[in-house]
Amino acid sequence: MSENSPTVVFDFDLTLTNWDTADRFFRWLLRCQGWRWALVFGLAPVLAPLFLIRKTRKFPVGYAVWVATLGLSQEQLQQRVREHAEELFLCPAPVFLLEGLERLQSHLKQGHRVVIATGCLEVLAKELLGRAGYGHVPLVGSTLRPFLGGMARHEHCFGPNKIPMLSRRGFAPPWEITYTDHQCDLPVLQLSAERFLVNPTPKAVRLIRHELDCETTILTWQ
Repeated sequence: MSENSPTVVFDFDLTLTNWDTADRFFRWLLRCQGWRWALVFGLAPVLAPLFLIRKTRKFPVGYAVWVATLGLSQEQLQQRVREHAEELFLCPAPVFLLEGLERLQSHLKQGHRVVIATGCLEVLAKELLGRAGYGHVPLVGSTLRPFLGGMARHEHCFGPNKIPMLSRRGFAPPWEITYTDHQCDLPVLQLSAERFLVNPTPKAVRLIRHELDCETTILTWQ
């Protein structure tokens, strides 16, 4: 593989995985200790209306992440990630979409420069990929920083922010192919020569096709 090889960008959650892995992880952290749930539900009447509006959704989400990580160091968070991943891989429900991993492997075999760009917490995505045998695939994900005894968002690899984050890691646009499930990746799709939508919702298809002048291919992965 050389720097001149075609670059292929994969989203992670609901493109390679069966669910939103970060959401599931932070919910798991909250459930592990009842007092964390109590802190979240105690402010639910105030936070719930903010969650309904896209522009203010980051505030209740950020609060939930802060409560879920309250009192944890980076090392302790990584240990929780390992514990959570171990539980997931013992469950009958698969973490990953088989056809997604097969497509990922196909690009690797062709010598393409494959990178995964995800809004998921990078340490979580890396752990899950490693357990599936793909820990060697370059990954750009979101990070957290210490904040008032818990953790808050540092860099969020989401939407247009994926572009500078990918560029800093050596995967600057334009890209040959992009795979995603969601319209939030429209900025990435616009800089890709070929685009694949994985199990997209009708809304995602409508919004993406409205913004793009060229065709996108829909994939249905089980």
